[in-house]
Amino acid sequence: MVPSSPAPGHIAAVRGAVPVAANRAEDILAATARLLTSLLEVNALAREQIVSALFTATDDLDADFPAHAARRLGWTDVPLLNAREIPVPRAMPRVVRVLLTVSGVPPGVRLKPVYLAEAAALRPDLTTPAPDAPSRAAHRIAIIGLGQIGGSIGRALGRAPGWSRTGYDLDPAITRAAHAAGAIDRPAEDLGSACADAELAVIATPVDTIPMLIEAVAGALPRGAALLDTGSTRGALTSALAAAAARGVRAVGGHPLAGGEGHGFGASSADLFVGATFALSPVEGPLPTIIDRLVRDLGARPLEVDPERHDTALARTSPLPYLVSCALRAVGGEALERGLSGPGFRDMTRLAASDPRIAGAYCRANAREVAAAWRDLREAIDRAVAGLDISG
Repeated sequence: MVPSSPAPGHIAAVRGAVPVAANRAEDILAATARLLTSLLEVNALAREQIVSALFTATDDLDADFPAHAARRLGWTDVPLLNAREIPVPRAMPRVVRVLLTVSGVPPGVRLKPVYLAEAAALRPDLTTPAPDAPSRAAHRIAIIGLGQIGGSIGRALGRAPGWSRTGYDLDPAITRAAHAAGAIDRPAEDLGSACADAELAVIATPVDTIPMLIEAVAGALPRGAALLDTGSTRGALTSALAAAAARGVRAVGGHPLAGGEGHGFGASSADLFVGATFALSPVEGPLPTIIDRLVRDLGARPLEVDPERHDTALARTSPLPYLVSCALRAVGGEALERGLSGPGFRDMTRLAASDPRIAGAYCRANAREVAAAWRDLREAIDRAVAGLDISG
């Protein structure tokens, strides 16, 4: 493992601690992520400045390694170490501690330790006035649709401070499951109540349902709130987003370039967006700050892109590979059944296992560009086949 290149300046260290509600993996990871995020926020540090991190956990926390929370935050090139805290009698139970080594600290600057909630009692002489949550009020987000994308948004924001998550799915059982799993803070019974006081609404449903939902959500949001969709095509949604903007909603088209052949809430993951590009197309004006923060808190990279350029590019890198995967499965299916296929065929046909309802919707929504992409591919294949020496 190669650590991040240190930024110019001095090397310093800073400590922190956080209590954990219970010895469950999700609690350990959520609390640790909250601590790390708070340490960076309080000290105005960038992740690239982190040289290393040493974690300790009390004896009663063994359901997961605290360092996994750092990995899930994208600290993939930072050396991490877990250790056991000395079990001193009558010591505070269920606590994760961390010692961060940091580069690029200006001379004379003293980093501020962060001891959250009850952990503040461990070192009252060092604790800054940092509360157990960010000083700013939590942003209120409504997540509409709690499948793989919506569920993953909720799970990811659960480990980022400063978000109050309301969720709604057309299937009440899915809404209940998301709440039970901790992916949302408040389940909503209907779309209107989900959006009534939201600062931001994210629509995460199949692309052919999004235009209707944009209209409904724009009508339910307070004026000035932001609206973001996650559709895989832009052209089919442009007019609906423009109409939402005309109603006083800050509408932005969005497409996270993440996900897999899994579908439904069961396929959601807090890590789904880490390192992924999140394409963004604001309807009017600059990108709303709350959407930029959302994308970054998901661990993704925001990329503003023209809607037409998005659809041209994505036709070649998303619907086309899916259709090719399905065609290969059809052509080679008999050979597969006879055991005459290898890992190459398995890898090339993985996308064919995608939910046909969702995949078919995004192929149809961008049909013109998909057809053009298919012509380009067919010509490329024809040239490749023509170049083969089949005379022997």
